Amino acid sequence: MRVKKIVLKNLFSFNGKQEISFEKQTLVLAENGFGKTSLLNSIKLALGQKKFKLEFILNSHATDKECFIEIDFDEFILKRVWDFSENFESLTIFRDDRILKNYEAEEFLKEKFPIELIDFIFFDGEVEKDLILLKSKKIKRIFEYSFDLDILSNMIIDTKKVAKILSNEMGNVELVHFINLQQDEIELSDEIFKLEEKKEESIKDLKKQNELIRRNELKIRNRSKEIEDIQNQIEYIEFTLSKEITIFQDINLYQLPLILNAKLKETVQSEHNQSIKILDKKAFEDSFEIFINNIESSMNKAELLKSFYQVYQTDKTILLTYTKNDVIKLLKSIKNNIDQKENLLLILSKSKEKLLEKDNFRILEEEGITLKNKREENELNLNLLNEKLEERHTQHKEIHKKLRLEFLAKRDKYSKIKAIEELYNISDISKKVYETKLKDSLSQFNTLLEKKIEPFLETYQHIEKIYINDKFKVIVEDKEHRLLDITLLSAGQKQILSFIIISSILEFKKFLDFIFIDTPFGRLSNKNRDFIFNNYYLKFSYLTLLVTSSEYDYLKDNNFKEYMIEKDNLGSNIEVKRND
Repeated sequence: MRVKKIVLKNLFSFNGKQEISFEKQTLVLAENGFGKTSLLNSIKLALGQKKFKLEFILNSHATDKECFIEIDFDEFILKRVWDFSENFESLTIFRDDRILKNYEAEEFLKEKFPIELIDFIFFDGEVEKDLILLKSKKIKRIFEYSFDLDILSNMIIDTKKVAKILSNEMGNVELVHFINLQQDEIELSDEIFKLEEKKEESIKDLKKQNELIRRNELKIRNRSKEIEDIQNQIEYIEFTLSKEITIFQDINLYQLPLILNAKLKETVQSEHNQSIKILDKKAFEDSFEIFINNIESSMNKAELLKSFYQVYQTDKTILLTYTKNDVIKLLKSIKNNIDQKENLLLILSKSKEKLLEKDNFRILEEEGITLKNKREENELNLNLLNEKLEERHTQHKEIHKKLRLEFLAKRDKYSKIKAIEELYNISDISKKVYETKLKDSLSQFNTLLEKKIEPFLETYQHIEKIYINDKFKVIVEDKEHRLLDITLLSAGQKQILSFIIISSILEFKKFLDFIFIDTPFGRLSNKNRDFIFNNYYLKFSYLTLLVTSSEYDYLKDNNFKEYMIEKDNLGSNIEVKRND
């Protein structure tokens, strides 16, 4: 989208009807106070920026009490009229397919030109150089719009606001109590989440320590063939044990009583059997739990117990994969392998004692002891962490149960509480989604900014990096990664940096390919003028510069369509200066 032509009448300093057409590169020359800013403000006013007092927009020497501005875009035409004799304002949008008026036109315009973007597209170099760098709220608004974060941001604020209104309407002790319970539940959930993260880190640390211990033992083994042989035997036995224990654990739980009790097996498989009676259910389940713990099953205890009951009550075709002799033989083999392992560990310990007389071996041994002590300490901490987690889970269940009972007991009184709870949930979820999207959006934007800012960093080599953080502040770092105070940058650096950030935002949004710049060079040196003009201004497909005579001297030899704003006793007038 681009601007093709502007027609205005009696706006600000302009007297009578004025017209200006725009090419790929257009230059508007005017001395300070002649109407450059008036032209820019007229466009902003037409697009809906309401920071101007309407009583001051009509030219003081106008012969009638009407002023208007008409902007011809390549996609549509807008016309905004102010009639002060009738005291009304109107907006009309002319499109190929239809005409929109007033409210409908305003809504259309907001979609095409959001308020947040107007100061970026119609950029005042003198005013904006400090605003964009120092006003994080300004960056936040445009950034949220550009990355579609504004809906989430508004939802976070609005849902909390409505929840607060509903809470104030209730305003009673029961609500406070209920909300306190909710807060306790939320805090416990947060603590559980953090403990789970800490647990994961502890498990990672244990894995690292086990790897260090393994390497240490490997070095020790390499020092002695005897120790290496013993260690290999231990590893083989451990491997065999692991397989045998796995086989034992794989035996279906319901098979064990049948394997060890033939009479019970006959009863279960009998056609007349209805179910096996368990006289003391609690005692049985306590014993069952001890059995589960002893075999270190990874399966859920409740599911195993349920499965056991179901089989003994309904299953008439039980297939046993093991006999009593198989189980006894397996258990004997496990015991024998454990005894062998213990004997080998004793032999290994004695062999190591002999080698301790050698200094290099002693150092490795001491290192191994230190590593194992640290591992034991971490294992202890992990166990404590698991206990704390279990305790917090229990507390969380209790609070959740209380909340549910409170709500059920006083359903009518708490009819609004569920709505309040849902609103806070929506707010919390929106916040999490917002933070995730913001992190991703900042990463994408800073990647683009890093690319666009390369010419700037080459010129100002004491600066290493420039980016926007999650607080929407512009961060400048030097070569030693120290933060630089933006206020200490020169006026030229501020202006260049502001425009780089603005152009990066506009490029990322892919919103348009034109820009208007008032006072494009300000107090920049010739070197900086060349730099910003060639590296950034000329990157736009359609460029309009509003300049003073000193800036014009720099640009007059370029291929611009030129206009001049003159001023007489009645006001400003736009004239064609050069049309190439």
